Amino acid sequence: MMPRFRSVGPVATVCAGLMGCVDTSSPPPPPVPIPGQLAFVSDRRLGQEDIYLMNADGSVQLLTASYGQDDWPSWSPDGRKIAFESEHGSSPDRINFDVFVMNVDGTGVTPLTADTAFDGQPAWSPDGTKIAFVSTRDGGYAHIFAFVSTRDGGYAHIFTMNATGDGVQQLTTGQWFDAQPAWSPDGTKIAFASNRDANDEIYVMNANGSSPLNLTANPANDDGPAWSPDGSKIAFYSDRDGIDFAIYLMNADGTGAAPLTSSSIPDELPSWSPDGAYIAFDSNGDIYIVKADGTGLLRVTRDRSTDIMPRWRPAP
Repeated sequence: MMPRFRSVGPVATVCAGLMGCVDTSSPPPPPVPIPGQLAFVSDRRLGQEDIYLMNADGSVQLLTASYGQDDWPSWSPDGRKIAFESEHGSSPDRINFDVFVMNVDGTGVTPLTADTAFDGQPAWSPDGTKIAFVSTRDGGYAHIFAFVSTRDGGYAHIFTMNATGDGVQQLTTGQWFDAQPAWSPDGTKIAFASNRDANDEIYVMNANGSSPLNLTANPANDDGPAWSPDGSKIAFYSDRDGIDFAIYLMNADGTGAAPLTSSSIPDELPSWSPDGAYIAFDSNGDIYIVKADGTGLLRVTRDRSTDIMPRWRPAP
């Protein structure tokens, strides 16, 4: 469960004094048109993770510009707001994150949580009334740097809150790590990744946290569940091919798992387009889209920055 990030250090400080260390030796690559709009995370501003919006013509605009890291964008169902995790306004050494929400143009940034624990990885419910998120507020802990990791110990759980930030309820418990919540399109279930069976697996539970069920039950690591718009399939990423992470599809009941991509570099964090025709994902620091049948692979970004976590904007 570890999206890859570049760290911020002395190089970023030097770049800040050199107009951002802009490379003028060659022109930037031309924008690549896409079938819709994507929110995504990039470190193209001084090596720090921010949230950007990519338009259908491939042009991009910066949405966040805080002193902290901003990532894990999640669209409201009407496409008018974005929830995200951020160390907004804190020092570069602070590793505590909270959940924020903003308008689609980056204005109106508002905190939804204000806890000394990690709160992050928000996921908006289909009816727009609730947000699921990951937290260590129940006494858990995790080694955190813009994400929470199962690899070196710690535990965290899944909670929900009203979209206004109140009414927090804890859904999962135990000495393990539950993360990456994703609501089913009908709002009755939440898929998530967990290491409760020693390795990372995809689970699904009722929206109230009851009846968790292991969908993948594979010796490999399976992470990043994303429901298809019609609720019939779940995309995820897995290293079960023995080479590196690839994007897989399975039926919503866990059957029929099959690879959608094959790569010697990690393909991670899939996101379905609103019409179910495409899946966006990140691979080795760039964003790609592919048709849901595995054809038509298109590299969307190809600059020197790290571009990850693509999230399709819902249809108006």
